[in-house]
Amino acid sequence: MILSAFCFCLMTVFVKIAGEEIATIQIVFIRGVITLVFTFIMIKKKNIFLWGKNRKLLSLRGIVGSIALFFVFESLNKFSIPEATVIQYLYPIFTAILATVLLNEIISKKLYISIILGLIGIYIILGFPFLNLETSINLSHLFIAITGSFLTGLAYVLVRMSSNSQESPYVIMFYFPLYTVLLSAPFIYNYWVSPSIYYWIIIILVGVCTQFGQLFLTFGYKLLPASKAAPTSYVQVPFAAIASAVIFNDTISFNFILGSIIIFFGIYLIISQKQKSIIKLS
Repeated sequence: MILSAFCFCLMTVFVKIAGEEIATIQIVFIRGVITLVFTFIMIKKKNIFLWGKNRKLLSLRGIVGSIALFFVFESLNKFSIPEATVIQYLYPIFTAILATVLLNEIISKKLYISIILGLIGIYIILGFPFLNLETSINLSHLFIAITGSFLTGLAYVLVRMSSNSQESPYVIMFYFPLYTVLLSAPFIYNYWVSPSIYYWIIIILVGVCTQFGQLFLTFGYKLLPASKAAPTSYVQVPFAAIASAVIFNDTISFNFILGSIIIFFGIYLIISQKQKSIIKLS
């Protein structure tokens, strides 16, 4: 899960660079095509049945994940990046709640504490967004952002459900870009621009990082209960801050150091927790 967060961190760096010239919907579409091709090749090499056993569940995972992606990107247009990120990272809480309802996972006190610590750490790193009382919050924009976060949590629970039904991680991965491409394709004509060679390389790197991020994430949710796997993704925020400092020359503040310590302590609580304390109810 930590490797997944690192790969997704690199992906966001390349997305930010690509966004200087290319529309978000085009980045989403090309990213989906690249990961779809890579996953298809991996499935064929391993001689796995492409469509899996439970197509309805896999399709639901693909559709929910794709819609969540659109809502998350839209929230970035409605809020500042810090505000949108804080709302997006409510999803481990939604994941834990949905895991108890849909997967009957037992959630320990340590896990709840780690989720809260992670959210506090992100809030500190991003400079305490939403504290400006002079700025009113548009409820429709807030609904979009929270919906994206909720659907992200649901998508990750569906990954765990698919793994529990003995679906191959590669097949689970395949359905996500499949529906991303299908849902974004109708909008491409109006937004398409021909990228330069440099930006083609950047977009390809977006796809490669996404592929590895999804690979590690899918195996993470196969090996860990969904409620335990989700909070480890908080580590992506300090990863992103470090990448911004190295690549974009952003400064590392005291807020970053304090928030990172809180996040890593929360992850330590998850890692140190005995597996038997988060078992599925029979």
